Amino acid sequence: KSLLGAPRKLSEAIGVQFVGPTIMRYGSAEQKERYVKAIGKAEVVFCLGYSEPQAGSDLGAVQTRAVRAGDGYRIDGQKIFTTFAHCADFCWLLARTNPDAPKHKGLSLFIVDMKTPGITVRPLINVLGSHSFNEVYFDNALIPQKSLVGDENLGWQYLMTALAYERSFTSSPA
Repeated sequence: KSLLGAPRKLSEAIGVQFVGPTIMRYGSAEQKERYVKAIGKAEVVFCLGYSEPQAGSDLGAVQTRAVRAGDGYRIDGQKIFTTFAHCADFCWLLARTNPDAPKHKGLSLFIVDMKTPGITVRPLINVLGSHSFNEVYFDNALIPQKSLVGDENLGWQYLMTALAYERSFTSSPA
């Protein structure tokens, strides 16, 4: 057991609490097969690619871009306060796929392998000299089409579902 008697390490809770359930609801058959079982077995760790320096907690103001490139997408931008990015296998990434769409439209969710070339993780060291938060930079990071969760430009809807799962999750009693 870990923090507050939770049955899993905090770093695994992101997948269990809301990434897995959102994939079960909106993911492709391949994503369900690849990730859901691995999340349940605590074999993979996800970090959240939501917050950005200029957007803060206003997720509708996300500027990280995902542009179609060949058989996938090219990701460019920066995320901040990304918990566990330094030990995550995958990033649950919110990115803008249509820059001309209104603020809460034109966003998409992606599952991004953190070993993808073009991704740089920098620690944000706290006053105690340790860290769990990071800055994550995406510089021409090419990801396959199969990384897209659900349909392009419906990421806001999927994000609201994921956040509802997160907010409704209750830990098992110790």
